[in-house]
Amino acid sequence: MQKKQQFADRLLAQMPSLRALRCFVTAARYESFTQAAEVLCVTQAAVSRQIKELEDTLEVALFERAGRHIALTDAGRILYNASYLSIMNIAEAAQAVRRVDRHALTLCISHTFSALWLSGRLPDFRRRFPEIRLHVMVTEQFMELDDLMEPDVIITKNPPREAEYEVEPLFHDIVYPVCSVPFHERHFHGRTLKPLDLLQHPTLSLSLLGRAQVCEHVDWRVWKNWFQQGDGSERLGQNDNFESNDYRLLVAQAEAGEGTLLGWHHLVHRQVEQKKLVRPVDDALVFHDRHHYLITHRNARARPEYMQFRQWLDDEIGAMMQGWPSEQAKVAQ
Repeated sequence: MQKKQQFADRLLAQMPSLRALRCFVTAARYESFTQAAEVLCVTQAAVSRQIKELEDTLEVALFERAGRHIALTDAGRILYNASYLSIMNIAEAAQAVRRVDRHALTLCISHTFSALWLSGRLPDFRRRFPEIRLHVMVTEQFMELDDLMEPDVIITKNPPREAEYEVEPLFHDIVYPVCSVPFHERHFHGRTLKPLDLLQHPTLSLSLLGRAQVCEHVDWRVWKNWFQQGDGSERLGQNDNFESNDYRLLVAQAEAGEGTLLGWHHLVHRQVEQKKLVRPVDDALVFHDRHHYLITHRNARARPEYMQFRQWLDDEIGAMMQGWPSEQAKVAQ
């Protein structure tokens, strides 16, 4: 009996770390270090490092690497087949234990929503509800939630289709131009502007390709096409247009005075209230048929911490959307 116990102890001592095995199993499932990093909410470098350490520990290559493509080696396939079910069993047990904590609430949102909407409101939430442990998971992979991820609440433009989640509209899209006060003073002060006049000066634009899931694509071409219908201006001067797929970068560039940005109301309205950004024209696009959605796990609805979070969220959204659409807004039906 003692020899068996010593053998078991020796196996446990030689066992690779669970963190490394979790990275390995996830990378093997998706055949991608990048997607594994997204699912696990870590950097790609962290995943690569864990797998390299695992290979060094086992003294064998687990993946064949050809550019960005990876595939399991024979040794990697043996380890994957043996470890996948064990890792999933541990994950499911951890999830069950986590849900025993009735004061924990897991929220899943995008990088942009996290940085530009939640971050400024989070201190107030934590002061009002210090007893609620809010876990925030940031990801763009809403359409295919991994088995390791089962949040209580998701806020996104593209809701997942899992049956255990209930979906309801949270707020609709409003888009209007914004720029910094110095930029406005330099280019627009004292002028009566039409919507297309903004295009004669430097603009900041969300790239069509590789963009994060901010919303359906609306850029300055959409703005031009919409207002050209009634503006009568056909020829516009060439402007300096900066593009990026990172909306957080674009907001920062607008605040730095680098150009006029098409601002999504929910992401820039606080900057406007704080005078970090101003609206050079009153015109706006109001899309009543495009929404952010609140997706709630059915098991979370009756929990008191969810009800408190939902009341706080409704109050924040109500204050944010007060007065919209206004009479001067251009409504896009």
